[in-house]
Amino acid sequence: MKAVYILSNVALFAILASSCMNKQKKDVVIPPLEVEAPMETPQKECYQAVLEKDTITLTVDVNSVNEFEGELDYSYYEKDKSFGTLLGNVKGDTIFADYKFQSEGTTSIRELAYLKKDANTYVEGYGEMIETNGKMSFKDKNKIKFDGNIVLKKIDCKL
Repeated sequence: MKAVYILSNVALFAILASSCMNKQKKDVVIPPLEVEAPMETPQKECYQAVLEKDTITLTVDVNSVNEFEGELDYSYYEKDKSFGTLLGNVKGDTIFADYKFQSEGTTSIRELAYLKKDANTYVEGYGEMIETNGKMSFKDKNKIKFDGNIVLKKIDCKL
């Protein structure tokens, strides 16, 4: 009886082992790893307006979602200069930004608007301003005029 028991266990083991070996191996498909696209590197652009002996230089970095940051430098002849940073966004062909700058030893914030006339030109907008919470802002953005004399032309950025 013991011999039959051992023999049946050996036979069962052999059947199980052979059935496991005869199974076809299925190709395992590993889905491709989805990698998030890297953030687009901002594109640096530089513009300048020269009005007689005054120079205005705008440097902006615009990214793919139309946000930008930059620097603005008003160098007035024989007057205090103002220099600061811009932070804003692009709506259509217009940039709206907060300009945080130093002038005459004081830090101020003023809203600016620039209209992109063509691939190489921005025109600074002007209009009635109001002060709100320490920041000068346009009273009505729909009444901003872009026919002034501050026309910034694209230049090569200095390294």
